[in-house]
Amino acid sequence: MNYADKRVLIIEDQRPFLLVLRGLLHSMGATEVVTKSSAEQALSLCRKRKFDVIISDLHLGSDKKNGFEFIEELRSQKLAKPSAIVMLISADSTRPFVLGSIDRGPDDYLIKPFSQNQLKTRLERAWKKRQALLPVYHALHEGDTALARKQAEKLLATNRPYRGSVAQLLTGICWQQKDFAGALNVLSDFDTDRPVPWLQLALAKNWLKMNERDKALSMAQSVLQRNRFSAEAYDVVAECQLLNNDTERAAETIRHAIKISPYCTERHHIACHIARQHKDFVLASESAQAIWLLSRKTVKEHADIWCSYIRSILEVAENAEDKKTRNRYQQEAHLAVQRGKFDDYLSRNNDEFDFVIYEQIFTARLHSIEGKLIEAKRALNSGQEAIQHKYESYPQTYAPDSLKVMYAIGEYDEADALVNVIRSGNLHDSVKQMLDTDKQKAAEKQQLYSMHNKEGIEHYQQGDFKAARTSFTKALQFAPVNTGVALNLLQCVIKLLNTDTKEQPALLTDSKRLLKLLDGMFMKPQFLQKFEELRAELSGLTGKAA
Repeated sequence: MNYADKRVLIIEDQRPFLLVLRGLLHSMGATEVVTKSSAEQALSLCRKRKFDVIISDLHLGSDKKNGFEFIEELRSQKLAKPSAIVMLISADSTRPFVLGSIDRGPDDYLIKPFSQNQLKTRLERAWKKRQALLPVYHALHEGDTALARKQAEKLLATNRPYRGSVAQLLTGICWQQKDFAGALNVLSDFDTDRPVPWLQLALAKNWLKMNERDKALSMAQSVLQRNRFSAEAYDVVAECQLLNNDTERAAETIRHAIKISPYCTERHHIACHIARQHKDFVLASESAQAIWLLSRKTVKEHADIWCSYIRSILEVAENAEDKKTRNRYQQEAHLAVQRGKFDDYLSRNNDEFDFVIYEQIFTARLHSIEGKLIEAKRALNSGQEAIQHKYESYPQTYAPDSLKVMYAIGEYDEADALVNVIRSGNLHDSVKQMLDTDKQKAAEKQQLYSMHNKEGIEHYQQGDFKAARTSFTKALQFAPVNTGVALNLLQCVIKLLNTDTKEQPALLTDSKRLLKLLDGMFMKPQFLQKFEELRAELSGLTGKAA
């Protein structure tokens, strides 16, 4: 490897070591070595200039991007050439940081302190491998997975020294294309009886993707027999246990995987999924917070991730067995929202996210958890009205929490309409899971509400206003502050006030309660018109302003 014609970039916040590292590169023949003390400075430079060798320290300052986040943004924003090699260096040799570094996919990872010979050997090995696989990397860089697959298949047949590395790349491409049978063909060309860790792990994952849970479990357990610290193998085991409906063991297993390697966002997504199935909302909240902290300084969709984190805290409060625990997590959620207001990373690249609107929906969630359904509806309506004015289409960011409130207050028709809108977009699996769970939980109440409401309408149309009142009252029990049912019931009460003098005191009490529920609510135009007409009619009957 000729360093004289290579552009080298070093990112290191400790100046003494930065000078040493720059000296080592110069003595190895590098003539153009650029140094930066932060990932932010380096990323800004990489947008203007391209480098051949990039060496970054893992820890780059307490409130700045670290090496994990640097590599993630460098790759996702395609700020490095396909031929460039990226090396992470760190004085931290603890297992979690090493595994977290490997998970980001650098070309190599080197523990400090190291000699010039070690640095040179590792850089040259990484360079040779990267250049040998360059046709595949170049196609992936261009977003052409079909070409990348062809190039990988060609290299697999001709490049013996890097056959395993090519197979790993090709397997990943097949997974992107959802061609799990193709991935199995690639992996089956190797001697699967040999205890090769990457091969057995890839087979375990592929069997899981093909829903062959017994084969996946058996292969993952084979990996763990040889390496009890394989967090990825524990991931597979946990997912297999979940598929076998053993949610308790699945939760235990994924907790163990997180303990071994806690800096993997995908692992925490798996944990959130398992935790919700097991109703372990504390675990779900811990992993949601980890996802937020691991993603906060990256270029991901910050608002969605942050809202998921806040939602997970509220889920603990919502499912708490005692008031003290519920209050503690409500307070934690409130404090997290207040911190979010002043988080630069949250506000950056989230121009469409409106904190005022989110706070209205968040307040509605708090009220619904406390059983204050009228207050919840008012707060939700304020948020929905603001969303209608600001956005052409309903943002997915606000939808999950809005839906939870809609189900709680019994606005099932509005909830169903919103579900249909957001399902037409690209939903994360965790959001889909939440939508399905919430809809399933509300299904029985929704069915009873619909039945009684339908009965009430039929009775009303037949002129049997007493029976209609009874049916609408029952419907309101399952949809406590549903606008449509409340209007139907108010309409019945007014009809009965015209005819039933004996029931007048009870009917007047009903009418006041319904007016309190409906007054000031944001309503659809047809509902608002009906309400104004009913209020005017009631005012005429009582002889005073209602």
